[in-house]
Amino acid sequence: MQSLHKLDLHNDFIFVGFDYSLEYRTLVLRWRRSPGEWVCIGTPASVSIEFQVVSEFRFQPRDSANPFTEDDCVNSIGYWTDEDWADGVFEVESNQQSDPNWLTAIEFVSGAVIAVQAASAQAQIEL
Repeated sequence: MQSLHKLDLHNDFIFVGFDYSLEYRTLVLRWRRSPGEWVCIGTPASVSIEFQVVSEFRFQPRDSANPFTEDDCVNSIGYWTDEDWADGVFEVESNQQSDPNWLTAIEFVSGAVIAVQAASAQAQIEL
Protein backbone atom coordinates (compact mmCIF):
# COMPACT_ATOMS: atom_id res chain seq x y z
CA MET A 1 0.00 0.00 0.00
CA GLN A 2 1.27 3.48 -0.88
CA SER A 3 1.27 6.27 1.67
CA LEU A 4 -1.00 9.27 1.15
CA HIS A 5 2.01 11.54 1.66
CA LYS A 6 4.17 13.07 -1.01
CA LEU A 7 7.34 14.01 0.85
CA ASP A 8 9.88 16.64 -0.22
CA LEU A 9 13.06 15.41 1.46
CA HIS A 10 15.05 18.24 -0.14
CA ASN A 11 13.05 21.22 1.12
CA ASP A 12 10.90 20.04 4.02
CA PHE A 13 13.14 17.64 5.95
CA ILE A 14 16.54 17.64 7.62
CA PHE A 15 18.62 14.48 7.44
CA VAL A 16 19.66 13.56 10.98
CA GLY A 17 21.62 10.34 10.48
CA PHE A 18 21.72 6.66 9.78
CA ASP A 19 22.25 3.38 11.60
CA TYR A 20 23.92 0.49 9.82
CA SER A 21 23.84 -2.93 11.47
CA LEU A 22 26.15 -5.65 10.22
CA GLU A 23 24.54 -8.09 12.62
CA TYR A 24 20.97 -7.54 11.40
CA ARG A 25 21.92 -6.47 7.85
CA THR A 26 19.81 -3.31 8.07
CA LEU A 27 20.32 0.33 7.22
CA VAL A 28 17.98 2.96 8.66
CA LEU A 29 18.04 6.54 7.33
CA ARG A 30 16.31 9.24 9.44
CA TRP A 31 14.90 12.70 8.68
CA ARG A 32 12.94 15.19 10.79
CA ARG A 33 10.66 17.99 9.62
CA SER A 34 12.43 21.27 8.98
CA PRO A 35 11.47 24.17 11.25
CA GLY A 36 11.35 26.46 8.19
CA GLU A 37 8.29 28.68 7.74
CA TRP A 38 7.80 27.32 4.19
CA VAL A 39 7.00 23.80 5.43
CA CYS A 40 3.28 23.06 5.03
CA ILE A 41 1.13 22.35 8.06
CA GLY A 42 0.48 18.63 8.21
CA THR A 43 3.95 17.67 7.00
CA PRO A 44 4.98 14.60 9.00
CA ALA A 45 7.25 15.15 12.02
CA SER A 46 9.76 12.54 10.88
CA VAL A 47 10.49 9.98 8.22
CA SER A 48 12.74 6.95 8.25
CA ILE A 49 13.58 4.41 5.59
CA GLU A 50 14.72 0.97 6.67
CA PHE A 51 16.54 -1.23 4.17
CA GLN A 52 16.43 -4.94 5.05
CA VAL A 53 18.74 -7.79 4.04
CA VAL A 54 21.48 -5.36 3.03
CA SER A 55 24.05 -6.99 0.76
CA GLU A 56 26.09 -3.86 0.02
CA PHE A 57 26.49 -0.50 1.76
CA ARG A 58 28.66 2.40 0.64
CA PHE A 59 29.25 5.87 1.98
CA GLN A 60 31.03 8.38 -0.22
CA PRO A 61 32.36 11.29 1.86
CA ARG A 62 31.29 14.87 1.49
CA ASP A 63 33.20 17.41 -0.58
CA SER A 64 35.26 19.30 2.01
CA ALA A 65 34.91 22.50 -0.05
CA ASN A 66 31.17 22.59 0.75
CA PRO A 67 29.89 24.13 4.00
CA PHE A 68 28.70 21.74 6.69
CA THR A 69 25.22 23.27 6.42
CA GLU A 70 24.81 21.25 3.20
CA ASP A 71 25.28 17.86 4.94
CA ASP A 72 21.64 17.47 5.98
CA CYS A 73 19.99 18.36 2.66
CA VAL A 74 19.10 15.72 0.04
CA ASN A 75 20.12 16.72 -3.47
CA SER A 76 18.84 13.68 -5.38
CA ILE A 77 17.67 10.11 -5.01
CA GLY A 78 18.46 7.63 -7.73
CA TYR A 79 20.89 4.86 -8.52
CA TRP A 80 24.62 4.15 -8.39
CA THR A 81 26.66 1.78 -10.53
CA ASP A 82 30.36 1.31 -11.13
CA GLU A 83 29.84 1.00 -14.88
CA ASP A 84 32.02 3.33 -17.00
CA TRP A 85 29.07 5.26 -18.46
CA ALA A 86 27.79 6.37 -15.04
CA ASP A 87 29.02 9.55 -13.42
CA GLY A 88 27.66 9.63 -9.87
CA VAL A 89 24.02 9.34 -8.84
CA PHE A 90 21.60 9.10 -11.76
CA GLU A 91 17.85 8.80 -12.24
CA VAL A 92 15.82 6.78 -14.73
CA GLU A 93 12.91 8.04 -16.79
CA SER A 94 9.40 6.75 -16.07
CA ASN A 95 9.54 4.60 -19.22
CA GLN A 96 12.88 3.03 -18.22
CA GLN A 97 13.46 0.11 -15.92
CA SER A 98 16.25 0.05 -13.35
CA ASP A 99 18.84 -2.71 -13.34
CA PRO A 100 18.58 -4.91 -10.22
CA ASN A 101 22.38 -4.71 -9.88
CA TRP A 102 22.30 -0.94 -9.38
CA LEU A 103 22.45 0.39 -5.83
CA THR A 104 19.82 2.77 -4.50
CA ALA A 105 21.63 6.06 -3.92
CA ILE A 106 20.92 9.24 -1.99
CA GLU A 107 23.15 12.20 -2.75
CA PHE A 108 23.38 15.17 -0.41
CA VAL A 109 24.09 18.78 -1.39
CA SER A 110 27.49 18.45 0.33
CA GLY A 111 28.44 15.75 -2.17
CA ALA A 112 28.16 12.85 0.28
CA VAL A 113 26.43 9.75 -1.10
CA ILE A 114 24.80 6.81 0.65
CA ALA A 115 24.39 3.81 -1.66
CA VAL A 116 22.76 0.53 -0.68
CA GLN A 117 21.75 -2.79 -2.22
CA ALA A 118 19.02 -4.48 -0.20
CA ALA A 119 16.23 -7.02 -0.63
CA SER A 120 13.57 -4.52 0.49
CA ALA A 121 12.94 -1.10 1.96
CA GLN A 122 10.14 0.30 4.07
CA ALA A 123 9.33 3.89 4.98
CA GLN A 124 8.05 4.83 8.42
CA ILE A 125 6.21 8.16 8.75
CA GLU A 126 5.53 9.76 12.13
CA LEU A 127 2.76 12.33 12.04
